[in-house]
Amino acid sequence: MKKNITINLCGRLYQIDEDAYELLSQYIEALRSYFKKQEGGEEIAGDIEERVAELFDDLKAQGTEAIAIEQVQDIIHQIGQVEEIAGETPSDSPEGEGSHAGGSEKVQRPLNTKKYFRDSQNKLLAGVLAGCAQYFGGSADAWRWGFVILSVLWIGFWSSIGTFMLSIFVLPFIFLPAFAYLLVAIFSPATQTAEDVLQMKGKEVNPQNLATEVQEAAQVKVKVKKASDTSVWDIFVGIISLCLSTLLTIGFIVALCFFVAFLVAHELMAGEWWDVHDAEELQSITLPVVLCGILLLASIGILLYCSIHAAVSSFGKTKPMSGKQRVIWFLLWVASMVGFIGSCVWAAGRLANTQMGHWNTHRMVTVAEYESVTDEQGHVFSKEEWDFFQQNGWEMVTAENVDRYTYIGEYMTGDKNVRYLDDCNDYTPLVYTARKHEDDVEPGIYRLSAVVKADNENKFIYLYGVTIDEQTGDSTVIADEVKEIPNYGLEGGNIWEALGGETKGKVVTKESSSLTVGAVTVPLGSKVTVEKSEPVNDPVLMDYVSQFTDRTKRRILGAHDGKGFGWSYIYIDNIKVDNPNNTIFYGVTTDESITGKPATTGWFSATDFKLEKIGEVE
Repeated sequence: MKKNITINLCGRLYQIDEDAYELLSQYIEALRSYFKKQEGGEEIAGDIEERVAELFDDLKAQGTEAIAIEQVQDIIHQIGQVEEIAGETPSDSPEGEGSHAGGSEKVQRPLNTKKYFRDSQNKLLAGVLAGCAQYFGGSADAWRWGFVILSVLWIGFWSSIGTFMLSIFVLPFIFLPAFAYLLVAIFSPATQTAEDVLQMKGKEVNPQNLATEVQEAAQVKVKVKKASDTSVWDIFVGIISLCLSTLLTIGFIVALCFFVAFLVAHELMAGEWWDVHDAEELQSITLPVVLCGILLLASIGILLYCSIHAAVSSFGKTKPMSGKQRVIWFLLWVASMVGFIGSCVWAAGRLANTQMGHWNTHRMVTVAEYESVTDEQGHVFSKEEWDFFQQNGWEMVTAENVDRYTYIGEYMTGDKNVRYLDDCNDYTPLVYTARKHEDDVEPGIYRLSAVVKADNENKFIYLYGVTIDEQTGDSTVIADEVKEIPNYGLEGGNIWEALGGETKGKVVTKESSSLTVGAVTVPLGSKVTVEKSEPVNDPVLMDYVSQFTDRTKRRILGAHDGKGFGWSYIYIDNIKVDNPNNTIFYGVTTDESITGKPATTGWFSATDFKLEKIGEVE
């Protein structure tokens, strides 16, 4: 069943079916387009319309209620040459070509110049290759397959000539076929009228050819409308589009999850989650990565929308995209992909610059180690060590068999830039005493605390306090205390344990002739599992670790691959200061004259010293 519509032609109303109306409107429009180039062309077109209306009247008089496409085709055939309707002599008349019944007025010669157009009737995307087939010869499918093969070979050639970075620079050359297609699609005209089609095919533009072209175009449309709504090809395209849509949906979700994860990571970084270097690197690439994520989601989203639209239109649920829409979506996709690749390169460049900055900083520190400073006692410091001692108020008292005074790289949080007091000698007992002091300490009860580690016995923190009599200048010792550094080595430590690290199954290696564990003696260098089942119940230690932020706790527990670095919190408590004018010295030492224990080999580290008042003298 066809749909009938009512039209107004020359002031008269006619019932005509939809197909017949489309054919008639194209025919009249084509003739108007032809005759508008001539003087009086509007009158000629009006005469044609009047003649069509008269023929329609005859059909109505014969009892035709709705004019069909076959009747419109007969009318077009009856009209024939427009020159005859306009009262002109045919071109093969003996009176001469182009002569007019009225005398010397001439009609413009028909155009037969071949011209390139994008073929709107046979297009898949923009009709560029179908137009080439019409202009140069050959089938449209052959041109399309040739273009695909050429593009694949072209991209393969440029992609194989260098590295990824080189491919970025030759990106315009890689996509040159696509750019050429786009330029032709944008700047070349598409066929709009039957006259354009005739010029594209190189045929003479005359009324007879125009009428024939209009009829052929209408017949093609009629055949398409009469054909099955969903052909085998449409079903195939719909299935492929649905599969592609599914894959793109999964890709879009994955990309969105990664994008959200990056944004969450960025916020957690602000909440003290990351190592300082990781935070700096993440911060440096935030803007390009966010832009990269947005453009990637946009490019996938464009492909997803187009594939869904193709699937729906293949099953006849909506109209296919027009050529202009396809070109616009393709340009948007190309722009988003170019922006995505550019953002990736930008992010990689900023990340490389940040890492290079860290390397340069490390290199500057390493170079600075070769610069030396000698103090009044003849101790030779590297410039970094000297600056550390001066800035933190430390002085070197004794140093024998030592090869350094400080170290970096194994702080309890895993931060590789924290410098601390440190020394190591695996062959000769080391004698090391570094101290600082505080003057005018008020009366009260004090505590000295430090964060330390060691791999052998007889390494201590110490405190020595005196009161100076202002009148006589005599000094009175008010405190003389030492506290041995626990020797966990490079794993565990009471700080790590107090935060929830494992307290059992700690593996240690003793560098001695033998090691006795209970009644068992094991040889040199053997690894022994030592059970530490006692809970951490030191309230001072627990109060200390409770002051850490969540970030610091996580970093301590995660340092050294989750094993801890052996750091412990120790303190000397209940230091009583009765009188004013007190000076308290404290620091780290292995000197037997201070500790009463012989110096040993091995290493120790000490940092975060704190002298704090914890009570008043009663």
